[in-house]
This record gives sequence, C-alpha cells and structure tokens, in this order.
Amino acid sequence: MRMYNPEWEAIRHSELISPCTDLQFDLEGSSIPADHGQSLYDALIACLPELGNLAELAVHPVAGAPSGRDDTLVLNRRTKLFLRIPSAQVELALQLCGCQLETPAGRLKIGSAKCRPLLPFPELHSPLIVLGTHDEIEFMEAARQHLALLDIQGVGLICNKRRTIMTPAGEYSGFGLMVHGLSPAQSLRLQERGLGALRERGCGVFVPHKSIKEVALD
Repeated sequence: MRMYNPEWEAIRHSELISPCTDLQFDLEGSSIPADHGQSLYDALIACLPELGNLAELAVHPVAGAPSGRDDTLVLNRRTKLFLRIPSAQVELALQLCGCQLETPAGRLKIGSAKCRPLLPFPELHSPLIVLGTHDEIEFMEAARQHLALLDIQGVGLICNKRRTIMTPAGEYSGFGLMVHGLSPAQSLRLQERGLGALRERGCGVFVPHKSIKEVALD
C-alpha cells in the first residue's frame, strides 16, 4: 500500500495542472490478444479515423488476466480502455462511445467515458518502452539520455523484463521501466511526453505504480 505523504497530497490538489488527460472508457468484451497494441490501435482508427491525426495520442495497454493461452487475455466487467490525449481533444475522442472494436480475439464495445486528470506521483512505471535496442545495458543508457532530453535527471531507474510488440513494420522489442524519485513537474512531464516510440500502440506510457519492489521482482 502506498504510504500517505502530506506534501505530495497537497501538490496533487494544487494548481499544477497538465494539458493532457486520461480518458477512461467502459469496455465490454470477453478477451483481447495478449499482444494487442497494434490490433487495438487499428480498431480505434477504423472507428474514428481522426484519432490518427493526434500526434500526442497514447493508448494504454488493456489490463487482462492470463487465459491459459499465450496469445489471449481475459477481460472482466471492470476492464477499462484508457486514452491519453490533450484535454482539448476530449470531445473528439468521446465519439468512440458506443463503437464496436473488431480484434483478432473478438469484438469489444466501448461504453461511457470520464476524464481522469493526470496527477504527479514520485514513482511511475511503463511495461514496455521501445528505444531501438534489445540489449538491457544499451536500453538503460538510452533511457537516461531520453529522460535528460525531458530535463529529467537525478532519478532512479529499475529495468523490468524484456517484451516485444508486433507491428506491420515487424517486431519491436524493449523493456519495462520504473522511474522513481521524480519531482511533481518531472512526473507530469513524463506522463505527458512518454518515452520512446509507438505510444499510440501502448508503448512508453507511464502510470503510477504502488511499489518499487513489485516492479523489481516482475
């Protein structure tokens, strides 16, 4: 459980506001491909082609439970679809409500939506970041360089296991990453900008994580 920190709680209720937001959609369906970054993006664009024009679009990986098959995740009634977009584009993205998404693992229906503003947290995690290398040492060095370009330095990094994503251009590989010791401004900046390629396919999207230890052991 996350320890209560009065200083951070005060910051979360301050005027430190991000120009981006997470739009949370209800999602109906029974399953989704385990490697669903590409198929989910394709299905979203098929429903709302204008999303393809949003350079800042990030699609969160959908959380599902192992099905016993390596290629499929099981969904339940609490499963949500999250898009991270500029707040000014919320009205556009709301057109997805009611859409049917066709995926290789079955049909998904997008339900109602609500905004979840980005909040600063000192620890953030992304399950897959693509930085052009499958070597862990090279990946960590590239991550530090990319973070420095975002003026994020003096933070701790924990590398997670190697993962892959398949796209029409071929297979990409990368690693999960925990970044901890972030300042409030750094935290929001990293959530807004992400890290690496293929954010619209679920890569390099950072979310708060409750435990450094859990990520280190993953």
